[in-house]
Amino acid sequence: MTEKFELTNQTIKKEFLSLLQTNKFYKLTINQICNKANISRITFYRHYSDKFELLEDVNNDKINVLQNYIRQRLHEKDISRILLQMTKFLEKDAGDLKQLFKINKIENQSSLEDKLKDLLQTEFSTYITKERSKTSIRDIPVTYLSELYAANAAIFIKYSLQSGTDQKLVASLNTMQTLILEFLKTK
Repeated sequence: MTEKFELTNQTIKKEFLSLLQTNKFYKLTINQICNKANISRITFYRHYSDKFELLEDVNNDKINVLQNYIRQRLHEKDISRILLQMTKFLEKDAGDLKQLFKINKIENQSSLEDKLKDLLQTEFSTYITKERSKTSIRDIPVTYLSELYAANAAIFIKYSLQSGTDQKLVASLNTMQTLILEFLKTK
């Protein structure tokens, strides 16, 4: 990709997210996106086949950033620092993320929330499976633990988007993760 192509792509994404602040995704048109990004329809179609592909790309960008925090979170005994970094990211991108989380019924693709839960389940499952070779998991199925972890983490993320950083909650989640991981290591 050329620098100009990438710059145009970033402009399309930025203006798309801007339009989502005042427009519902399903009512948003390619013409609106093009006008806001100051590009032609031909230029738009050089980048994306439709607004669903654009949404998929934007969601993947957000998931890639969150993935870094999630991976770090699982490998730290004290997750407070990582949770604070994650909530700062969430606060910075709160407007965009809130709008993206509202889009939940998408043609042939996963929503941001679905992608987040899948990521959380996969990361935790991989971590636990790796740890399982070293420790007992007290006969609790990894899939159950992964879904439980994903639900808790997704709730934290959504809560942080709505309410901002809560230091007491971060400290409590740190204690909870430590206790759960210690519980899983004992027989």
